[in-house]
Amino acid sequence: MALNPDPSKLETRLTLRDGRRLRVRSIRPADASMDRAFFAGLSEQSRSMRFMQHLAELTPRLVQQFTNIDDNREMALVALDDASGDEAIVGIARYVAETGQEGESAEFAIVIADSWQRDRLGRALMELLIDGARRRGLRRLTGNILAVNAPMRALAEALAFAIHADPDDARHVIAILDLASA
Repeated sequence: MALNPDPSKLETRLTLRDGRRLRVRSIRPADASMDRAFFAGLSEQSRSMRFMQHLAELTPRLVQQFTNIDDNREMALVALDDASGDEAIVGIARYVAETGQEGESAEFAIVIADSWQRDRLGRALMELLIDGARRRGLRRLTGNILAVNAPMRALAEALAFAIHADPDDARHVIAILDLASA
């Protein structure tokens, strides 16, 4: 079953609290080289927090998976900095409807470039993602977070996600947002 109205064509501008302006839009297949460069620029810690394991580089298959999304099941937003004249990805937020759960639940993930963290970019991208999920008619967003990732846990809690211990892995917590009541 395909999800409803298409928020995947979003394009907007954000102004961060320090005055920096970014363009936010849906990811595209043409973003593959920017996606690789973004990943390469992440610290080992940021990579580990996002992927929950050591990942030295994105394989071509992962780049294709991340940039060629299925608009019926996914939403992926990129925050782009073009202050230097060349666009560069500085943040990515996405959700993917869980298999067999289309219209019910989707899993989210987010990663922000190290130099852009703690400037409310993550919050802004998550708010856009949550809005997109609601417009699609999803009922719930979930995410696995490393238990030691205090900034992500705090962000999830600030956005009204309930945080639960992962019964299968004490290193993780599960963040759940009931979109109907939030």
